[in-house]
Amino acid sequence: MSSFPMLLTLSAVLAYAPTVGAYTTSLTVIASANAAYGSSSYDAESKVLDNIDGTSSYAVDALYQVPNAGGPGSYVETYRSSAGGFVTPGVMKASASASATAYAANVASASSKVSFADSFKLVGPSGRNIDLTLTYLVSGALSGTAAASGTVQLSTGDRISFTENGYTPRSFSCSWLASCNGVATFSVPVNTLISLDAFLEVGAGATSYFKPTLTQSSANFGNTGLVYLGISDSRYQLQSGSGFSYAAVPLPAAFWTFATGLCAFGFSAQRKRVQC
Repeated sequence: MSSFPMLLTLSAVLAYAPTVGAYTTSLTVIASANAAYGSSSYDAESKVLDNIDGTSSYAVDALYQVPNAGGPGSYVETYRSSAGGFVTPGVMKASASASATAYAANVASASSKVSFADSFKLVGPSGRNIDLTLTYLVSGALSGTAAASGTVQLSTGDRISFTENGYTPRSFSCSWLASCNGVATFSVPVNTLISLDAFLEVGAGATSYFKPTLTQSSANFGNTGLVYLGISDSRYQLQSGSGFSYAAVPLPAAFWTFATGLCAFGFSAQRKRVQC
């Protein structure tokens, strides 16, 4: 199988126009097991969340098992997938995993997409532009048939994006720059409302068709995708609509424990459907 279903039409980033002082978060998580959609051999769970001035977090799980002649509780094929996400201003987490037993002829897949929209001003002496350092810090790992991508976009046209899959290592691109590593400095206007939109998306798929061993894949970006904004001119202060500072300072350990727990695989109750 050359690719796995990402269901991008369901997980597209929504276009927001938040009011001043408001922020938005969006999350789409999808897990499916077996490709026979609409039949008894299909299990799927999905969730879409759109919040104003609130964090979005959720996790889903899908499990499909095919019984064999060994009697009750005996299975010859098993497909499983899980996806989870967490997003709040400046912090994005997304994870997906899928597995299929040996010679399993169908597909398990999972995808997670999180995004947020905020606005900010650089308040200080008027009549000039100043340098703003934008950072998109991505921590995560892929295995098997998995992929990840993300973008941070400012209304000034400045942008940082990254892509990564099992065949191509992580690669960043920044507007106006020949190359970058997730950090770029842009000249932006002061005392002007600037919008910020960011997303992180991951996906994983598995099939063991004609393969004698278990097939597994995962995209573990549950550690975090962080967005930072930095200004070196002490005469200016950054004021965001959400109140988040976007400063590159460590968050409390309790926050990471809480957020990681929300994104753990298998957060939702396992559901089983078997083919008769």
